[in-house]
Amino acid sequence: MPDIAQRSRIFRPDELPVIDRGGGCRTIPLVTAARGGTAFLNGTTRFDPGASIAHHTHNVPESVVVIAGRAIVDIDGERSELDTFDTTFVPANVPHHFENASDSEPMAILWTYGSLDTTRTRVETGVRERIDAEQQSVLGEPETRPVHEVVTLVAAPGKEADLEAAVAAAMPLFQASEGGRALSLERSIDNPGTYRMTIQWETVEHHTEGFRNSPAFGQWRELIMGTLAQPPTAEHFAEVYTGF
Repeated sequence: MPDIAQRSRIFRPDELPVIDRGGGCRTIPLVTAARGGTAFLNGTTRFDPGASIAHHTHNVPESVVVIAGRAIVDIDGERSELDTFDTTFVPANVPHHFENASDSEPMAILWTYGSLDTTRTRVETGVRERIDAEQQSVLGEPETRPVHEVVTLVAAPGKEADLEAAVAAAMPLFQASEGGRALSLERSIDNPGTYRMTIQWETVEHHTEGFRNSPAFGQWRELIMGTLAQPPTAEHFAEVYTGF
Protein backbone atom coordinates (compact mmCIF):
# COMPACT_ATOMS: atom_id res chain seq x y z
CA MET A 1 0.00 0.00 0.00
CA PRO A 2 1.22 3.55 -0.66
CA ASP A 3 2.79 5.57 2.13
CA ILE A 4 0.10 8.00 3.35
CA ALA A 5 2.75 10.56 4.28
CA GLN A 6 3.77 10.76 0.61
CA ARG A 7 0.43 12.44 -0.12
CA SER A 8 1.41 15.40 2.04
CA ARG A 9 2.22 18.57 0.10
CA ILE A 10 3.95 21.87 0.69
CA PHE A 11 2.70 24.73 -1.48
CA ARG A 12 4.91 27.76 -2.06
CA PRO A 13 2.82 30.54 -3.65
CA ASP A 14 5.76 32.13 -5.48
CA GLU A 15 6.33 28.82 -7.30
CA LEU A 16 2.70 28.23 -8.38
CA PRO A 17 0.70 29.36 -11.44
CA VAL A 18 -1.33 32.55 -11.12
CA ILE A 19 -4.89 33.26 -12.26
CA ASP A 20 -5.23 36.87 -13.39
CA ARG A 21 -8.67 38.02 -12.17
CA GLY A 22 -8.35 41.39 -13.93
CA GLY A 23 -8.44 44.86 -12.42
CA GLY A 24 -5.22 44.33 -10.50
CA CYS A 25 -6.28 41.10 -8.71
CA ARG A 26 -4.35 37.83 -9.01
CA THR A 27 -5.29 34.49 -7.43
CA ILE A 28 -2.98 31.61 -6.58
CA PRO A 29 -4.86 28.38 -5.79
CA LEU A 30 -3.17 26.31 -3.06
CA VAL A 31 -5.20 23.25 -1.98
CA THR A 32 -7.31 22.07 -4.92
CA ALA A 33 -9.16 18.85 -5.69
CA ALA A 34 -6.46 17.88 -8.16
CA ARG A 35 -3.78 18.49 -5.52
CA GLY A 36 -5.41 16.18 -2.98
CA GLY A 37 -8.09 18.30 -1.32
CA THR A 38 -10.93 16.32 0.24
CA ALA A 39 -13.18 18.80 2.04
CA PHE A 40 -12.11 22.38 1.24
CA LEU A 41 -10.31 24.61 -1.26
CA ASN A 42 -7.99 27.47 -0.39
CA GLY A 43 -5.62 29.94 -1.93
CA THR A 44 -4.48 33.55 -1.94
CA THR A 45 -5.61 36.61 -3.85
CA ARG A 46 -3.39 39.66 -4.14
CA PHE A 47 -4.81 43.12 -4.76
CA ASP A 48 -2.94 46.05 -6.28
CA PRO A 49 -3.54 49.45 -4.63
CA GLY A 50 -7.21 50.38 -4.97
CA ALA A 51 -8.14 47.08 -6.63
CA SER A 52 -11.34 45.12 -5.93
CA ILE A 53 -13.16 42.02 -7.15
CA ALA A 54 -16.75 41.81 -8.34
CA HIS A 55 -19.67 41.33 -5.94
CA HIS A 56 -20.49 37.62 -5.83
CA THR A 57 -21.87 34.69 -3.83
CA HIS A 58 -20.72 31.14 -3.11
CA ASN A 59 -22.85 28.06 -2.56
CA VAL A 60 -20.84 27.14 0.55
CA PRO A 61 -19.38 29.06 3.52
CA GLU A 62 -16.21 31.05 2.97
CA SER A 63 -13.62 32.30 5.43
CA VAL A 64 -11.03 34.93 4.53
CA VAL A 65 -7.96 36.09 6.43
CA VAL A 66 -6.27 39.36 5.49
CA ILE A 67 -2.61 38.38 5.31
CA ALA A 68 -1.13 41.67 4.12
CA GLY A 69 -2.27 45.27 4.14
CA ARG A 70 -5.73 46.63 4.88
CA ALA A 71 -8.99 45.58 3.24
CA ILE A 72 -12.60 46.59 2.92
CA VAL A 73 -15.18 43.82 2.86
CA ASP A 74 -18.69 44.44 1.59
CA ILE A 75 -21.09 41.81 2.99
CA ASP A 76 -24.56 42.25 1.56
CA GLY A 77 -24.11 46.01 1.40
CA GLU A 78 -22.49 46.45 4.83
CA ARG A 79 -18.92 47.67 4.46
CA SER A 80 -16.24 47.03 7.10
CA GLU A 81 -12.54 47.86 7.27
CA LEU A 82 -10.16 45.01 8.06
CA ASP A 83 -6.58 45.06 9.30
CA THR A 84 -3.98 42.36 8.75
CA PHE A 85 -5.07 39.02 10.24
CA ASP A 86 -8.69 40.11 10.67
CA THR A 87 -10.85 37.19 9.55
CA THR A 88 -14.28 36.96 7.97
CA PHE A 89 -16.87 34.20 7.82
CA VAL A 90 -19.56 34.53 5.16
CA PRO A 91 -22.36 31.94 4.97
CA ALA A 92 -23.40 30.43 1.66
CA ASN A 93 -25.37 32.58 -0.80
CA VAL A 94 -24.57 35.92 0.89
CA PRO A 95 -23.33 38.59 -1.60
CA HIS A 96 -19.89 39.96 -0.77
CA HIS A 97 -16.57 41.17 -2.15
CA PHE A 98 -13.17 42.47 -1.01
CA GLU A 99 -11.32 45.67 -1.87
CA ASN A 100 -7.87 47.00 -1.13
CA ALA A 101 -8.40 49.88 1.30
CA SER A 102 -5.12 51.51 0.29
CA ASP A 103 -4.37 53.55 -2.83
CA SER A 104 -0.63 53.06 -2.40
CA GLU A 105 0.05 49.66 -0.76
CA PRO A 106 -0.78 46.10 -1.90
CA MET A 107 -3.19 43.86 0.00
CA ALA A 108 -3.57 40.08 0.11
CA ILE A 109 -6.08 37.57 1.48
CA LEU A 110 -6.07 33.85 2.22
CA TRP A 111 -9.46 32.34 1.34
CA THR A 112 -10.97 28.99 2.24
CA TYR A 113 -14.12 27.48 0.74
CA GLY A 114 -15.98 24.75 2.63
CA SER A 115 -16.36 22.22 -0.20
CA LEU A 116 -14.63 20.86 -3.29
CA ASP A 117 -17.89 21.66 -5.10
CA THR A 118 -17.72 25.41 -4.51
CA THR A 119 -19.23 27.74 -7.11
CA ARG A 120 -18.99 31.49 -7.64
CA THR A 121 -22.00 33.45 -8.93
CA ARG A 122 -21.46 37.05 -10.01
CA VAL A 123 -24.27 39.24 -8.68
CA GLU A 124 -24.25 41.65 -11.64
CA THR A 125 -24.47 39.02 -14.40
CA GLY A 126 -25.81 35.90 -12.65
CA VAL A 127 -23.00 33.88 -14.25
CA ARG A 128 -22.24 30.81 -12.15
CA GLU A 129 -18.98 28.84 -12.39
CA ARG A 130 -17.31 26.09 -10.44
CA ILE A 131 -14.09 27.13 -8.73
CA ASP A 132 -12.36 23.88 -9.71
CA ALA A 133 -13.43 24.30 -13.36
CA GLU A 134 -11.79 27.73 -13.41
CA GLN A 135 -8.64 26.22 -11.94
CA GLN A 136 -8.63 23.37 -14.44
CA SER A 137 -9.03 25.64 -17.46
CA VAL A 138 -6.44 28.19 -16.39
CA LEU A 139 -3.92 25.98 -14.59
CA GLY A 140 -4.26 22.91 -16.79
CA GLU A 141 -5.08 20.66 -13.84
CA PRO A 142 -6.99 17.45 -14.58
CA GLU A 143 -10.69 17.29 -13.76
CA THR A 144 -11.02 15.75 -10.32
CA ARG A 145 -14.51 14.97 -9.05
CA PRO A 146 -14.27 12.43 -6.22
CA VAL A 147 -17.12 9.94 -5.83
CA HIS A 148 -18.72 8.79 -2.59
CA GLU A 149 -19.27 5.16 -1.75
CA VAL A 150 -22.20 5.04 0.68
CA VAL A 151 -22.38 1.83 2.68
CA THR A 152 -25.36 0.86 4.82
CA LEU A 153 -24.38 -1.18 7.86
CA VAL A 154 -26.96 -2.76 10.20
CA ALA A 155 -25.56 -3.88 13.54
CA ALA A 156 -26.52 -7.19 15.09
CA PRO A 157 -28.43 -6.65 18.36
CA GLY A 158 -26.03 -5.51 21.06
CA LYS A 159 -23.14 -5.20 18.58
CA GLU A 160 -23.31 -1.48 17.93
CA ALA A 161 -20.16 -0.65 19.89
CA ASP A 162 -18.33 -3.52 18.21
CA LEU A 163 -19.36 -2.26 14.77
CA GLU A 164 -18.12 1.24 15.55
CA ALA A 165 -14.83 -0.17 16.82
CA ALA A 166 -14.47 -2.32 13.68
CA VAL A 167 -14.89 0.69 11.40
CA ALA A 168 -12.34 2.66 13.42
CA ALA A 169 -9.91 -0.27 13.19
CA ALA A 170 -10.46 -0.50 9.43
CA MET A 171 -9.92 3.20 8.79
CA PRO A 172 -6.16 2.82 8.08
CA LEU A 173 -6.96 0.18 5.43
CA PHE A 174 -9.09 2.64 3.48
CA GLN A 175 -6.78 5.60 3.99
CA ALA A 176 -3.77 3.65 2.74
CA SER A 177 -5.60 2.39 -0.35
CA GLU A 178 -4.83 4.15 -3.61
CA GLY A 179 -7.54 6.68 -4.36
CA GLY A 180 -8.97 6.64 -0.83
CA ARG A 181 -9.52 10.24 0.29
CA ALA A 182 -11.89 10.39 3.27
CA LEU A 183 -14.10 8.22 5.49
CA SER A 184 -16.91 8.99 7.91
CA LEU A 185 -19.44 6.93 9.88
CA GLU A 186 -22.89 8.17 10.90
CA ARG A 187 -25.44 6.45 13.13
CA SER A 188 -29.17 6.74 12.53
CA ILE A 189 -31.07 8.59 15.24
CA ASP A 190 -34.37 7.04 14.18
CA ASN A 191 -32.98 3.50 13.84
CA PRO A 192 -29.95 3.34 16.16
CA GLY A 193 -28.79 -0.02 14.82
CA THR A 194 -28.35 1.40 11.30
CA TYR A 195 -25.18 3.14 10.20
CA ARG A 196 -24.05 4.97 7.06
CA MET A 197 -20.37 4.85 6.18
CA THR A 198 -19.24 7.23 3.45
CA ILE A 199 -15.90 6.76 1.72
CA GLN A 200 -14.56 9.31 -0.74
CA TRP A 201 -12.67 7.77 -3.67
CA GLU A 202 -10.94 9.52 -6.53
CA THR A 203 -12.81 7.26 -8.96
CA VAL A 204 -15.29 4.37 -8.74
CA GLU A 205 -12.55 2.08 -10.07
CA HIS A 206 -10.30 2.87 -7.12
CA HIS A 207 -12.96 1.13 -5.03
CA THR A 208 -14.28 -1.60 -7.31
CA GLU A 209 -11.03 -2.60 -9.02
CA GLY A 210 -8.41 -1.38 -6.57
CA PHE A 211 -9.60 -1.80 -3.00
CA ARG A 212 -11.87 -4.79 -3.63
CA ASN A 213 -9.04 -6.73 -5.28
CA SER A 214 -6.53 -5.95 -2.54
CA PRO A 215 -5.71 -7.80 0.70
CA ALA A 216 -7.19 -4.83 2.57
CA PHE A 217 -10.69 -5.79 1.43
CA GLY A 218 -10.39 -9.20 3.08
CA GLN A 219 -9.13 -7.59 6.27
CA TRP A 220 -12.08 -5.16 6.24
CA ARG A 221 -14.58 -8.01 5.82
CA GLU A 222 -12.97 -9.96 8.64
CA LEU A 223 -13.21 -6.97 10.97
CA ILE A 224 -16.83 -6.11 10.24
CA MET A 225 -18.77 -9.29 9.48
CA GLY A 226 -19.15 -10.53 13.05
CA THR A 227 -20.87 -7.27 14.01
CA LEU A 228 -23.60 -7.19 11.34
CA ALA A 229 -27.20 -8.38 11.27
CA GLN A 230 -27.13 -8.57 7.46
CA PRO A 231 -24.64 -8.11 4.63
CA PRO A 232 -23.72 -4.47 3.93
CA THR A 233 -25.01 -2.68 0.84
CA ALA A 234 -23.08 -0.06 -1.11
CA GLU A 235 -23.80 2.53 -3.80
CA HIS A 236 -21.66 5.16 -5.50
CA PHE A 237 -22.75 8.80 -5.68
CA ALA A 238 -21.46 11.93 -7.44
CA GLU A 239 -22.30 15.51 -6.48
CA VAL A 240 -25.06 17.09 -8.58
CA TYR A 241 -25.91 20.25 -6.66
CA THR A 242 -24.69 21.92 -3.48
CA GLY A 243 -27.12 24.60 -2.33
CA PHE A 244 -25.46 25.74 0.95
